[in-house]
Amino acid sequence: MRKIAWLGAALLLVVALVWVVQANGEEAKKAEEQEHGFIGALSCKACHKSEAKGDQYGKWLASPHAHAYQSLLTDESKKIAKELGIEVAPEEAAQCLKCHVTAWDAKAELFGKKYDKIEGVSCESCHGPAADWKIAHMKDVEKAMTLGMIAPAEELCLSCHNDESPTFKEFKFEEAMAVVAHPNPKKAGEGE
Repeated sequence: MRKIAWLGAALLLVVALVWVVQANGEEAKKAEEQEHGFIGALSCKACHKSEAKGDQYGKWLASPHAHAYQSLLTDESKKIAKELGIEVAPEEAAQCLKCHVTAWDAKAELFGKKYDKIEGVSCESCHGPAADWKIAHMKDVEKAMTLGMIAPAEELCLSCHNDESPTFKEFKFEEAMAVVAHPNPKKAGEGE
């Protein structure tokens, strides 16, 4: 009788553990699938503009990424689009927008008041939609990472810097990262 009671208790414990693991797994999956809102580069500017903190906004503004959308408005882009058989203007073509505009295909309700597609490839293209982690990353980067912040990796860059691009040139991740580096001098070793 005691054996049966122990077996029953053990079985209940196993069932409870399986339920907890499944519930945690579903919770983690929901967090991963959560759609985070986009706030736009102007929302990042307030804290990331000062020289003392590294002027990340200014470095981005001076980069080709900040002008990626405007590059679609050029005669050269129109020529390339025509050669590729794209029937709409480059600034309207999904084939172009996917690499020239942050969140080009996100749902409209995910865009904050300061989001603007003309920002091109902005902060949130590399660091993830910031509505949920903007405040958290100032004090706790690990927490911000659970709220949608990402650390740019080579795979992310290669999603656009690849031979599908009609203007592709060899892409060297380490060299590219050095060009776009924008660390905060007060947090040595961290690329913000």
